[in-house]
Amino acid sequence: MLEKANRIRRKKTFENKRITYEAICKKPQVTAYELSKEIGWSSGKINYLLKKLVKEGLIFSSTEIVSGRVHKKFSPKEVGDLINWKEMKHTKKNNFF
Repeated sequence: MLEKANRIRRKKTFENKRITYEAICKKPQVTAYELSKEIGWSSGKINYLLKKLVKEGLIFSSTEIVSGRVHKKFSPKEVGDLINWKEMKHTKKNNFF
């Protein structure tokens, strides 16, 4: 029973990360607040998912000061940055993109 519940939670988390990632791809340089309003989730849930996506290397964050306030913005990484070029034996990085 517990195993089934954990499987369902993992599937839901994966789906939530996908939704968050797609929203970031559609609107790069978005803040967590903007994402929470756009998707309709709490800021805590969005911050949790953003930390996961940053840790997995799918997105990156940048910090900007606007009117004396710090704004952390999130953007997707370029496709070329997601590829492990050491594992690619027959393709050179410069010829791929």
